Amino acid sequence: MKSEVYKRKVDTPDELVARILHAAACIKKREDQLRRTTRDLRERVAGCIAVRWDIRKFIANCNRTVISVLKSVFYTLN
Repeated sequence: MKSEVYKRKVDTPDELVARILHAAACIKKREDQLRRTTRDLRERVAGCIAVRWDIRKFIANCNRTVISVLKSVFYTLN
């Protein structure tokens, strides 16, 4: 968060507060996205298990999507 807030020189206390609030909102948004993705993945796995679908097929089919989402969340956090 600190590196995000101080990317550019801060000139006023109001600007500092605005940057802190913006950085916090961005972090919160990414956390919410990760929670939704995790919840959706759990629901899909439960659905596969409920219909006795081979979990390996499920993982093979969604692996690229999950990796893509995790990469985007990881890179935005750094």
